[in-house]
Amino acid sequence: MKNFLESRLGRELDINCGSLSVSGKVVRIEGNVVHIEKEDVVCYINIEKIVAVWDLQDKKSQTPGFLSTAK
Repeated sequence: MKNFLESRLGRELDINCGSLSVSGKVVRIEGNVVHIEKEDVVCYINIEKIVAVWDLQDKKSQTPGFLSTAK
């Protein structure tokens, strides 16, 4: 996971740690801790607790649970 996150430095991600989800920009990795920044607030996540990672999607273009009918 650490190598994968290192390849995503500077990118916006959604990170799931089981019951917690965090989204933001990967700014640094120190040891087993990834630093995620969003709106000038930094969150520190233990890499060993990460369950799943997604590239951040444009949430304005999607409404969860509904399909778009625009063509």
